[in-house]
Amino acid sequence: MKGYYKKRGSTWSFRLDIGRDRKTGKRRQKSKGGFKTKKAAEKACQLVLHELYEGSIKEISNEQFDCYFTRWFESHYRREVAVSTYESRSYTMRNHLLPYFGNQAINNITAFEIDCFYNDKLDKGYNPKTVKEMHCLLRKGFQQAVKWDLLIVNPVLNATPPKCSQTERSTWSRQEVRTFLENAEEQDKHIPYFIGIFTGMRRGEVLGLQWSDINFEEGKIHIQRSLTRTKQGLLFGPTKTAKSKRQISISPYVIEKLLEFQHKQNEFKIAFGDAYHDHDLIVCTEDGKPKEPRNLLRDYYQLIKEAYVPRISFHDLRHTHATLMLSIGENPKIVAERLGHSRVGITLDVYSHVNADMQDKAACKFEEAYFSNY
Repeated sequence: MKGYYKKRGSTWSFRLDIGRDRKTGKRRQKSKGGFKTKKAAEKACQLVLHELYEGSIKEISNEQFDCYFTRWFESHYRREVAVSTYESRSYTMRNHLLPYFGNQAINNITAFEIDCFYNDKLDKGYNPKTVKEMHCLLRKGFQQAVKWDLLIVNPVLNATPPKCSQTERSTWSRQEVRTFLENAEEQDKHIPYFIGIFTGMRRGEVLGLQWSDINFEEGKIHIQRSLTRTKQGLLFGPTKTAKSKRQISISPYVIEKLLEFQHKQNEFKIAFGDAYHDHDLIVCTEDGKPKEPRNLLRDYYQLIKEAYVPRISFHDLRHTHATLMLSIGENPKIVAERLGHSRVGITLDVYSHVNADMQDKAACKFEEAYFSNY
């Protein structure tokens, strides 16, 4: 028994006879296309042969794309991600994936068709990063179909998503940070931005931070939750990733500022009395309620305007924290741990623009060490 290979256009396919159907007597075949090379088609064909000889070959599914992906997305994917991620990916499903692939059988969708989908989106002006997100969702869905024995191979693995260029991060200098925080502190609005700059925490993490998460004696912040706006309202949920649930060391200066703010907040609690909604939150409204993320941003951009510093996003405060730490020679692994990155390589890739300055300083330090007296 051997496979038959055929090239159509720029892709390869294979066809394999696997005997006759016991009920109908008709010849049964397995076929798959969309492979970039003949070698890739041969590899997939050999996998089918191996499963056939082992007696483990499964009937691949003729289920339509819209039926399968909706079932997978609602029953499986939504349990793995945060509510906000589920809601944003729901938009991708409804407006991009389902309309394009629609009623095609999942076992007939090839890497070539998926590449055509990517090109169609790019031609319509979608950002490569947005198309890459569609690619990731397709890959997860098809991979689960393989795990469930509905497909033999994941066609997305042979597709080519667009490359996303690394954009330069917008950050503030140390002087710009001081200028902004001094202006914000004059209005008693500095704490959320102060925390973001001095810890590298994400906006949702700052808004979800509670006083009980801070160990003032040890100088540690335990990041355990995030506050996000969802269709159901404001929701306290888990951090972005498992690694994001982390511990951050804070300096005596940060401890001092937090204790000062805690004292002022206690005065608000006394003034409001029973009307105060005590969620133990650090960043909240005057009466203790969780602060709307969009209200935080509105205050933030107004403070930027008043301080006459460059307009950067709240998330760029996180980049500012990392950039300043790396620029003073902090170990990238420590920076990665503070940011909650799963690998130090992610940190080095994201902040590669700082590496050049670090290289220059390292070269000078080596020279100084070489010529110094023993």
